[in-house]
Amino acid sequence: MKSLVIIVLLSTNGVDIQKVKLKHHGNCDAIAEAWTDVNMTYYPEVNGDAKLQGHYTHDGKLLLGWTCQ
Repeated sequence: MKSLVIIVLLSTNGVDIQKVKLKHHGNCDAIAEAWTDVNMTYYPEVNGDAKLQGHYTHDGKLLLGWTCQ
């Protein structure tokens, strides 16, 4: 069964929300985690602010989460 993973990213300026859509035949969470491992870096804090921790893309977009359809 073909499924769709939608990964939601937030721009650092807080205005632009981007969706990355991935078609797959496997486990949704495993696909999303693999994409995150390849395309993002986890930061425990940003500029000394622990509230800004999270997974960021190389161009500074924050991972909000993912959903499976």
